[in-house]
Order: sequence, then C-alpha cells, then structure tokens
Amino acid sequence: MSAFSRFLTHKLLLLGALAVVVPVAPGHAQARGGAPPETPAASYRGQSFPQQRTPIEALPLGGQAEILRLETLLGQAYTALTASPTAAVFPPILAEAVAQAAEQAAAVEPTWDQDAYRHEAAFYAAEEARRRPARPPRQAPAAPKRTGGRQ
Repeated sequence: MSAFSRFLTHKLLLLGALAVVVPVAPGHAQARGGAPPETPAASYRGQSFPQQRTPIEALPLGGQAEILRLETLLGQAYTALTASPTAAVFPPILAEAVAQAAEQAAAVEPTWDQDAYRHEAAFYAAEEARRRPARPPRQAPAAPKRTGGRQ
C-alpha cells in the first residue's frame, strides 16, 4: 500500500469515526426519526456510488461555505472521472483538499451527514488506484561480476 493510500485510508477512517461519535442535533432529519433523504447515485463502468449535491437553500447557514467547497471539490473529481478513461481522477492534492474540506465542514456543522461524501471520495480514490497502480520500488543495479584478474 502506498503512502498516499495509507494517508487517504486514515483520513476516511477518521472522518467515519467522527461521524459515529458526533451526536445528531434536534431538528436534523436523523433526529426526527426519519432516514436521511435518498442520496442520488452516479455510476461509472457499471459501479454505482452516491453523489450528494445539496441545493444551497437546503444547506445549514453555519456550514454552507464548507459543505459547498466539499461538494465542489468532489464535483471536480467527477468531471475528471468522466472526461477521460486514463487521466488522473483523484490526485493527492485533490484528495487532501477533499479531506480538509470534510474536516472543516464537520467542525462547523457536526450534524451534517457526510456518509455519501465519504463513499464518493472512496470511489474516486479506488479509481485513481486502478488507473495508477503502484509501481514496485526500483532495485539498485546488480554489482558487475568480476571476470579474470587477481583474486
């Protein structure tokens, strides 16, 4: 596993753990006893993944900018995904920006459900890994063999 993959896995696990321990505020869809609204799905190469994009009027005022930033960054990854079957989808700089945006959104609006965002980011990370498989480390060239001469 590459350092980037370990980093992204760590960030996604951290975000998942944060979502589990953060209480749900009164008035939030989950607190009212109902399930969160159905998240639309996108698909690529026969695989579906959630793709939550929230109308601005439905965003909480406290976390509006942070959630919009997160959704915009994920939108950039989706655009890259569909633009070319070989181009980078989720390069490290974009993955880090998504992780930071998710952390900031959770800090400002801890009751906002980020499950769909985590699944979408994980899909892009997996597709990036599929497109850019980790290369084995280069081995140092073998020392030349001695032929003839003194021993």
